[in-house]
Amino acid sequence: MTPTRIVFIIIVTGVFALVGASLGTWQRTVQIVQGPQEFRSVAKLVAGGQRVSNDAVQWREQQEDFYGTITETLESGEMKRRALDRVRALNPDLSDCDVDIKVTRTKGSAIFTILAAGAEPKYTKVFLDALIDEFIAFRQSIREQAQGSGLQRFLQEVVTQQKNMEDSIKALEKVRATTNTLSAKSDLDRLVMRLNTLRNRRDDLRLEIKSLDAKDAGRQPLEAKMGPLEAEIKGIEAELDRHEADLAELRTATEKVERSKALYDKMFAQVETIQSAFDTSADYVAVQERASPAFENVEDWKQPLAIGAGAGGLVGGLIGLLISLVIAWPREQESPAQD
Repeated sequence: MTPTRIVFIIIVTGVFALVGASLGTWQRTVQIVQGPQEFRSVAKLVAGGQRVSNDAVQWREQQEDFYGTITETLESGEMKRRALDRVRALNPDLSDCDVDIKVTRTKGSAIFTILAAGAEPKYTKVFLDALIDEFIAFRQSIREQAQGSGLQRFLQEVVTQQKNMEDSIKALEKVRATTNTLSAKSDLDRLVMRLNTLRNRRDDLRLEIKSLDAKDAGRQPLEAKMGPLEAEIKGIEAELDRHEADLAELRTATEKVERSKALYDKMFAQVETIQSAFDTSADYVAVQERASPAFENVEDWKQPLAIGAGAGGLVGGLIGLLISLVIAWPREQESPAQD
């Protein structure tokens, strides 16, 4: 191949490469200029939880699974649907528009950055806030379900025991309303003293009667006194039985209240212990920053134009090289024949 044909190939290839680069740059410019506006809003979440495994490898795997679940949930279609329903309910004046969600985690931390991109700035920000609220609500519902039905049954037992305690308190108040404790105790002490006095008098009277002969004239008056004395003693004993029944009922009601209250306090303390253990061991996700005001995303022109020019130049150069070779090849074949 002669130097003239080599120069010809180089010139043709260069011209086509230049044309291809120009066309590639023009195409990328048109795409950028005619492309739709994009507005972005950013929010941040922070996640964490108590370490429940002493195995470092296992704990890291659990954390990675936890972080991955957060990312997938935030980007899921279900969360977007819930956020859309929330926006429609709270902001009926806003027109729907598509919002793209992208979640990234800062390396070496538990901070998640949520990027929302949409065509309308206000809607994009409102949608991102709605997405965060729905995600937190979803996490809370999962958290409540994780407590299990066992705890719910235990809570029901606590409520039942609370009702039993309240019923026993009402019963005690009812007994107290019909029994004046101080008055009853005073009456009881007085009756006991009176009964002891009468019993002593009866015993003395019996001894005196026993010491007399059956035909003794003094025996009859003493026996006449014994009847009323016995009757008074029986009346006091009956009164004491009534007071004892009231006091026994009061003691029983008081003991029942004390037992019910002690059992309720114990069960309530167990609930607090279980709840505290669950709260400290469970993973959590909190809002660090809510959605920022949406800003327009201005695309960097340099890299896209460079890529368009490079790709167009490469394609144009290849086409020019093929065309130049096709044109120069027959001439190359004719030269030896003419010689």
